[in-house]
Amino acid sequence: MMEELFRLFQEFGHQLYLVGGCVRDRLLGRATDDLDLATDAVPDVTMQLLRDGGFRPYPLGMEFGTVAAAFETPAGHVDVQITTFRCSESYRKGSRHPEVVFGGSLEEDLARRDFTVNAMAMDFHGRLIDPLGGRGDLEKGLIRTPRDPVETFTEDPLRMLRAFRFACILGFSIEERTLEAISGKHSLIMDISRERWKMEMDRLLSAPDPAGVCGALRLMRSSGLLEDLIPEFREVFAQEDQPQGRAHSGDIWEHTLSAMASAPSESLCLRWSLLLHDIGKPYCRSVDDRGEPHFHGHEGRGAEIAEVIADRFRFSKRERKCLVFMVRNHMRPVLYSRDWSDRAVRKLALDAGDHLEELLDLAQADIRAHAEPFASEGTAGLSELRGRLLELAPDAGRRVLPRELGAILMNRVGSDVAGTPQIGVILSGLEELVHQGVLPELAAPEVYLEYLDQHPESIGRNC
Repeated sequence: MMEELFRLFQEFGHQLYLVGGCVRDRLLGRATDDLDLATDAVPDVTMQLLRDGGFRPYPLGMEFGTVAAAFETPAGHVDVQITTFRCSESYRKGSRHPEVVFGGSLEEDLARRDFTVNAMAMDFHGRLIDPLGGRGDLEKGLIRTPRDPVETFTEDPLRMLRAFRFACILGFSIEERTLEAISGKHSLIMDISRERWKMEMDRLLSAPDPAGVCGALRLMRSSGLLEDLIPEFREVFAQEDQPQGRAHSGDIWEHTLSAMASAPSESLCLRWSLLLHDIGKPYCRSVDDRGEPHFHGHEGRGAEIAEVIADRFRFSKRERKCLVFMVRNHMRPVLYSRDWSDRAVRKLALDAGDHLEELLDLAQADIRAHAEPFASEGTAGLSELRGRLLELAPDAGRRVLPRELGAILMNRVGSDVAGTPQIGVILSGLEELVHQGVLPELAAPEVYLEYLDQHPESIGRNC
């Protein structure tokens, strides 16, 4: 089908080239499902050509020059994006959409791209078009802008964040002049929409190699860009070289990076949680009579800060809920001890629900970033906790009480706001009785209400 696509454009006298990331990844021998093409045909003509050729085009961003098409190949479903040559592209302050000027040549289109490694093209026969030295930079492992970097970043400041993302994912370094331009222009990132911030940060944080993520975060801090995105880190950086006590060998930032480097999965919620899990510590620091620092309550303060950051980055409700829960509860598995009751283990599973595995992974990375012997002892304790969870809560997060029971109990409390927190205690106690086999699972609400009436003291004893 790709051959038909190229021949179709050629037949009607139009140019068509593979461009950008798919060319870069082919040269690197990396698998890619990113198929971008560039053409001299304007969007309306591209749409008509695709229709006449039997393809199914749809306008992905006609005003920005992009038309998409989907077709089936022996290897499976393929989506392609075909964009008219551009000679300039810029973003108004706070806008998610570029202001585009269409160009007349492939060379102009390549020259306005973000980095040389993304500014190469291939024709139908696989011939490389590389007027800006992208292949050489691939071989050197270098991220460099095609034009003056100040001009490139002024045109679209998000490219500064993309530089760190590509360096992270490809394992490349950033050219010195390009990095200097970021350090000089980093505040321009404030002109970019927060949705675009999140898109790039998500891609960076979820990169397969967590050590690469740490390297990118270090560079982002040194350039000043990280503080623009997350100014709450200023308090963390202000405590550079400040000890955290016997359980740690570095300051808060170094511990954060060490934990990130131990991330056991690419889960976005996990990676964001690792980045922010100790961000509340500077606000909770105290020193005891022996000179030992403590951070009591930092997880609660951190959860409040994480919620503000989630709002700034335009997290979805589900993403925000996961992040805030993880930061607020990250110490629970870390502080596990074998004298926990079975009820406490099940309570952890019930509270975490669908996020249990991510919470345990967060604790695992956090523990590994501690000093010895705390790291070894904590790892052993977490392993024991996982075993007990498998035994006591194999269906963690599964509902065992009828959904409407909480509302019924709330109606009983009525306007007595002071009694409202007790509802959670009662529900937790009933859940425990279900797990013990005293009460049936998912019975009619009347079953549990009758039990409460007949055994008014039993819930208190089981809580």
